[in-house]
Amino acid sequence: MLRKLPPLYREGALATVTIGLSFFLHVSLTGCGMEAAPQPPSLQLPKTISDLTANRIGNQVHLEWNTPKENTDHLKLQGMVQLRICRQPQAVAPCQTIATTSAAPGKPAQYTDALPPSLTSGPARAISYRIFGINKRGKTAGPSNVATVLAGAAPPQVQNLSAQVVERGVVLHWQPVLNLSPGTSIEIDRTLLTPSIPVKPAKAKSFNPLPRSREPLQQKLRVSLIPAGAQQTTASLHPSEVDPGIALDRSVQFGRQYSYTASRVIQQQVGQQTFQLAGSPSAAVQVTTRDTFPPMAPSGLVAVPVSAAMNNGKSEVDLSWSTNTEPDLAQYRVYRRDVTTNKPMQRIAPQAASGPGSEPIVAPAFRDLHVEPDHTYAYAVTAVDSSGNESPRSVEVSVTVPTA
Repeated sequence: MLRKLPPLYREGALATVTIGLSFFLHVSLTGCGMEAAPQPPSLQLPKTISDLTANRIGNQVHLEWNTPKENTDHLKLQGMVQLRICRQPQAVAPCQTIATTSAAPGKPAQYTDALPPSLTSGPARAISYRIFGINKRGKTAGPSNVATVLAGAAPPQVQNLSAQVVERGVVLHWQPVLNLSPGTSIEIDRTLLTPSIPVKPAKAKSFNPLPRSREPLQQKLRVSLIPAGAQQTTASLHPSEVDPGIALDRSVQFGRQYSYTASRVIQQQVGQQTFQLAGSPSAAVQVTTRDTFPPMAPSGLVAVPVSAAMNNGKSEVDLSWSTNTEPDLAQYRVYRRDVTTNKPMQRIAPQAASGPGSEPIVAPAFRDLHVEPDHTYAYAVTAVDSSGNESPRSVEVSVTVPTA
C-alpha cells in the first residue's frame, strides 16, 4: 500500500537530488579538461616612440630616439624593428614619408635628414618630424611625439678659426661676417683632449682655472654680437650687429690640450616656442696650453751693507725685496756685479751645481757673505715659477761695503 510522503520530506529529497546532480555535472566537466577560448594572434605592433628629438646643424637634421623593445601586447620584439620617418613642412600639410629604416629593439637609434633646397632657403619656419614603428604588414600603433626644428637659410659657417695661448687664456680668432641677422650669436665648443697631463696652478694674473677634478670634458662658450653703436662703425656697413671675430676663453688650464669648433646660431621664436638654428661648424683647431709666461720681476729690492766690525769680523750685504704674488712661484734667484773690479753680472744664489748654496730661495731675502770691504756691488733679483720660467731682473741696486 502506497503512502503519500509529507510535503517537507518531498522537498528535502528534491533538494538532495538537485545538489547531487550539480556536483556530478561539475566533476564531469572538470574531468574533461575543457580549455579556455583561443586568443587572437599578436599583431606585433611596436609600441609608439615618445622621446624623438631633432637638431638641425647646417643643412642637415639629426634625429635621435630610443627604439621600443616591446609590442603593444607587452611582448618582446624579435629582430630588427622597422621604422617609417616622415617630415611635415607645414602645419596644414600632410606628414610626408622621407625614409624607412630599421633599428635594434630597446637600443638608441638615429637618422640624419639632408634637407632639400626648398627647406634651406628663405625665412625661418618650423618643420616637424614623426616616426612610426611598423610590423611586417606595414601596420602601425601610431606616430611618435612631434620633434620640431627650423627650416630656412642657416647662418654662414665660421671660417678661419684659430687659437692662440696667451697669459690670460686662449684667444680665438675667426673671419667676421657682416650683415648677420638679429639674434645671431657665435657658439664655441671646447673639448678637453688630454685630461691626464700634469697641470700646475695657473697664475693669479692670468688664467682662472677650474679645479682639475671638476673640469668638464665638453664646454660651450657663447659670444654675443656687438651692438653697432658700441664701435666706431657706420650704419651702412653694420646695419644690425657686429661680429667681433675674437673671443677669450679664460677657463682653460695650463698643461692641457683642447680642441675648438665654432658655429653661428640663430634664436628664432615661432608661435610660443623658441627654436635654435645653427650653421655648419667650423673646422676644428687644437691647442696645448703650455705655461711659457714668466712671473713678474720682483720689486722693492733693498741692499744693506754690514761691516766686519759689526759682524764678528765678517762683512756681508743683506738683501730684501717685495714678495711676488703668483701662486705658482717656485723660487728667487740673486745676481751680483762687482762694480769695483768691473766684473759682469752673474748669478750667486742659488748655485747651479748641487751642494752647499744650491738650496732654492723661497723667502724674499738673502744674505751675501762673500763680499770684500771697500768694494761696490750691484744686485738684481728674479722670480722663477714651477714651470721654470724666469722673470726679468729687478731694478739694480748698488751698495758699498764699509771698511772694517
